[in-house]
Amino acid sequence: MSILLTDEQAQAVADAADAVVVTDPRTNQAYRLVREDVFQRMQAGHYDDSPWSAAETGLLAGQAFGRLDDTDYGEYLRDTP
Repeated sequence: MSILLTDEQAQAVADAADAVVVTDPRTNQAYRLVREDVFQRMQAGHYDDSPWSAAETGLLAGQAFGRLDDTDYGEYLRDTP
């Protein structure tokens, strides 16, 4: 899918030093617009957009739960599939 920018939008993108934040007015959802060369570098291995593994999810959950109190929640998360 490709969307053609208006002249005003194209100028705003050209003036931006970094990614441009675009907001869908229907949903208020924000998106980041990046140049093609930046996107290609991200896709070339500098950016991992694959789903988190069970081990990564468990580690992050353990870290988050550990901030709730002093309990070591790692014991409860070891058997995470």
